[in-house]
Amino acid sequence: MSFEHTPAAPSGQQKVLEAWRKRLCGRNFITCDEIDIPAINRELAYVSVLSCEDGRFRFRLAGTGLHQVFGGEVRGKTADEIDACRGGLMWGELATRALLRAIPVSGADRLADGSVHYWLRLPVSSDGIEIDMVLCHDRYLPPEALAHPDRAAQRADMSLRLDYADFLPA
Repeated sequence: MSFEHTPAAPSGQQKVLEAWRKRLCGRNFITCDEIDIPAINRELAYVSVLSCEDGRFRFRLAGTGLHQVFGGEVRGKTADEIDACRGGLMWGELATRALLRAIPVSGADRLADGSVHYWLRLPVSSDGIEIDMVLCHDRYLPPEALAHPDRAAQRADMSLRLDYADFLPA
């Protein structure tokens, strides 16, 4: 199986990829039912599922860690309707590549504000026959993530915790 991958991504992205690979069963895709939730439970806040409908990608699910970037809940919206997704190759062209070529595609992009967007696109099928969905993992991290992606990801994870204030120095 061919694979387009960025090696310096946060380790959580690798966990999502490995969980997907373990469920392939000789195919180039998994089904929605085969998404291994327990294996990726720590990354669910950064996972989304896109369905391809009439050549456009629509969010079927988006984790809470993406709400701040997307400006709120995006379930049911197309990628074109979300400012943070509009014009991003990873939401259109590269998601299409994962879908049509039945291969994982990943990368990292530096954004205008200096932050880094690490992304992963994995082919998924709703019916076990045709690849019509893309499992996505997206981490939007501060600039220091280029040097230490896991450290930056840990800090971002802490900010999502409801008990975050308990961990701040007095």
